[in-house]
Amino acid sequence: MIVNKRECLDEYRFHFHFGNSHTASDRYFLAHDAHEAKKMFNYACTKRHITPEVERVEKWNRWSEKWEDVTLLANDPSLN
Repeated sequence: MIVNKRECLDEYRFHFHFGNSHTASDRYFLAHDAHEAKKMFNYACTKRHITPEVERVEKWNRWSEKWEDVTLLANDPSLN
């Protein structure tokens, strides 16, 4: 069976906190790519009227079973 690349979903984790808070939170999204995950995260924040400070964005590598940094998004000023 041939799997279409568009059908494959990856798991992304956004690690963030609010203002001076020392407590961090994580939000997880299944998306086709990092830009789609970013849109989902931005929508969730806008819907709840929150402005988090994103510390890092990671993608789950199911082959090595570990989280890997998504440096392109982690350094994107539109996330902060």
